[in-house]
Amino acid sequence: MDSYTEKLEAGAAGLYEYDAIEKLPEIIASFRGHGAALSDFLDAHGYTGENDPAAKAAYLKGKFAAAGIDPAKARNAVKWLTEPKGFERETGFRIAFALNLSIEETNEFFRIVMLDRSFDCHTIREAVYYYCICHGKDHQTAEKLINAVPQPKKSPVPEAPDVLYTKNIIDFLQTCPGDEMLLKYFSGNLAQFGYNQVRVKEYIRLLWGRISAADGLAAQEWKYLIDDDVRTNQDTADSTWTIYLQILGLDPDDTRHIETDRTIKPILNNKTFMHQFASDNFPNRQSIEKILRGESTQNDLIRKTLILFVFYQFWVNRALSQKGHQSYEAGPFDRERCMTELDQYLLDAGFPEMYAGNPFDWIFIWAAGREAPMKAFRSYWQLLSAEFSEKESSQ
Repeated sequence: MDSYTEKLEAGAAGLYEYDAIEKLPEIIASFRGHGAALSDFLDAHGYTGENDPAAKAAYLKGKFAAAGIDPAKARNAVKWLTEPKGFERETGFRIAFALNLSIEETNEFFRIVMLDRSFDCHTIREAVYYYCICHGKDHQTAEKLINAVPQPKKSPVPEAPDVLYTKNIIDFLQTCPGDEMLLKYFSGNLAQFGYNQVRVKEYIRLLWGRISAADGLAAQEWKYLIDDDVRTNQDTADSTWTIYLQILGLDPDDTRHIETDRTIKPILNNKTFMHQFASDNFPNRQSIEKILRGESTQNDLIRKTLILFVFYQFWVNRALSQKGHQSYEAGPFDRERCMTELDQYLLDAGFPEMYAGNPFDWIFIWAAGREAPMKAFRSYWQLLSAEFSEKESSQ
């Protein structure tokens, strides 16, 4: 573990709810953006020159040229190295080819630099990238193969027996004997590449069913753990919204200052206590319903939704399991069990495991280490809500 991650892990371990207002802003400000992360990644993967953005940009441009990638594609290299969010996924894959990264190194690059999943092999372009990097083929070959395959029509995820899972695609890509066989595979399965995010959507539907059922986790938590005297204004007009607020520990009264109905987006716009990478693509009522309908969405959003639901499931199950004296308090080794469960869900769904350098993940890593993780998590949302309400009241 590098010193950057160690510091963030230590910050999570040492931050208590009562001193969040004082200490949290410094932690939020310490998260690095794409530029700083890319710079550190280059240092760890062969760069030995001056620690200067211009020098590192020149190094990257040289790597692009040596790899046969159009040098114009690296003209913004200084921006990549200096801005918090200076490049997108396609540039990330070009950098992987330019640096001659392996599959494992590319996965790590996307996890710690891009804060994103790497290959989505249920899309033809990224499946080709996986195949080429896996078999030591260059970026030019990847582009030729991509251009040789017709584009599939977008479609909803089919019924389970007809689904081509990403694991099966990866198994084929790893053993594919050559380019011709790869193209035949795409042509023969073209319709199967019209949808993606299959496994993670299955998990989210399953988790939501457990949470939202008539006798599900949310209903049981309300019955056994939540004091009705504290929350008297439960909104029953929209079950998704009601349960969403319950997960976060917010009451409809907490959103009364928000002009737009059924959203907490203005509460998220707090750069002091929430990093932009955490607030970007934060799950909301509309996005949850979109995922439940099987529609495609951003990788970042669907990963965050999975983390939110798994975290809630784990800790409410834990609280309810203490028969006769239900309590939110964590038991010995519960934190480790929670993090293992989160990692298992993420990896099974094709996403990177939890990472303290990701500002969104950090919130859950921090809360999981507290005496009562679900209460700590909700105290964070109460802080954001109170800050927003105070700001609105003063205007």
